Amino acid sequence: MPARKINEDQEFTIPLKNLIWLISATAIGVWMYFGTIERLTMLESNQERLSAHSEQSREWIQNFEPPPEVKETVGRVRELEHKIIELQTRMQYQEDSK
Repeated sequence: MPARKINEDQEFTIPLKNLIWLISATAIGVWMYFGTIERLTMLESNQERLSAHSEQSREWIQNFEPPPEVKETVGRVRELEHKIIELQTRMQYQEDSK
C-alpha cells in the first residue's frame, strides 16, 4: 500500500458527537491544568510567606532583651522569694523549738 500524500485540499469527516466530545475533553483538561497550577502557586506563596514570618519571629525571639526595668523587677522578686523562704524556715524552726 503506497503512502498517501496529504495536501490542503484533502477533506475528512468526523461525527459531530465525537467532535463535541474532543472539544469538551480538551477544555476540561486545560481547565484542570490551570486550576492545578493556580493551586500550586497559591500554596507556594503561602509557604514562602509563612517561612518569612517564622524566620522574623525566630530572629526577634533570639535577639529579645527585656528592658532594664523588667530585669530589675525580676531581681527584686527573686530576692523577695528568698526572704519568704527564709522567714518560713525561721517560723518552722520556732514552732519546732516549742
